[in-house]
Amino acid sequence: MDMEENAITLVSVLPYIVSVVCAIISGCLSYMTARRQAKIDIEKLQKQFDLDIEKEREKFKMEKEKMEIEHSHQLELKQKELDGALNNGLANTLITEVFKMPEIKQQINQEIKKNSQRKH
Repeated sequence: MDMEENAITLVSVLPYIVSVVCAIISGCLSYMTARRQAKIDIEKLQKQFDLDIEKEREKFKMEKEKMEIEHSHQLELKQKELDGALNNGLANTLITEVFKMPEIKQQINQEIKKNSQRKH
């Protein structure tokens, strides 16, 4: 009877054992699938991250070049302003100094006298 009791016990427990083994196999397969999918997702995220970083580097490079061009342009404008101011200042100084010369004053006075005599 012992054998019969063992057989009955085994028969009654066998569905539970099969269920547990199926659950373990299913769990292991689900875990491996999820792990593989997670690895694929991580690789996709890493590639996207690398692309985003490269895009930001290009954007930064373009903005830097733009700023350098603008700065260079501003420097050129300032240089032209300074050159213009120096040239105007130099011209004004020359004219002022020329008019201070006695010979020039005398010549201007003579021309004014001639013109005023012609009108009268």
